[in-house]
Amino acid sequence: MQPPFDNALKDIADNMGIALYQRFDLNEASLFLRCPMPDLERLADLGGIEHIRVSKTQVEFFGYQLLQHLLARIQGQTKPTAPDPSNHPDRIIRTQEVTAMTGLSRTSIWRLERAGKFPARVPLSAGSVGWRLSDVSEWIRER
Repeated sequence: MQPPFDNALKDIADNMGIALYQRFDLNEASLFLRCPMPDLERLADLGGIEHIRVSKTQVEFFGYQLLQHLLARIQGQTKPTAPDPSNHPDRIIRTQEVTAMTGLSRTSIWRLERAGKFPARVPLSAGSVGWRLSDVSEWIRER
């Protein structure tokens, strides 16, 4: 029979010194989760946390149930990470990066661009230009 938890949870429990099958009464679980007892009782009654109902009034928790709840709350609070703009295919790259990617000098890039053999630059301001990463990457693949 497979345990109701994965190895990652077992590793976390080992690091915290908690036995996964240790039983916690309501008071102990409240202290462990740092949650007021009435809130924990309400959470158990609403099914928001796995528990063992010993009697009509007595609720207990296994260590793995408390850890699963704790991890779910932590994971639910983490904000999703924004995509990394440095890997976006349409980001604009500057001359230094283009020369590093192609192995060409600025002058060679300028000559190829004027001849229509290199992707067109994108004006960024009055004195700066860049190229779309996707265009330069495609140009490199075609060569």
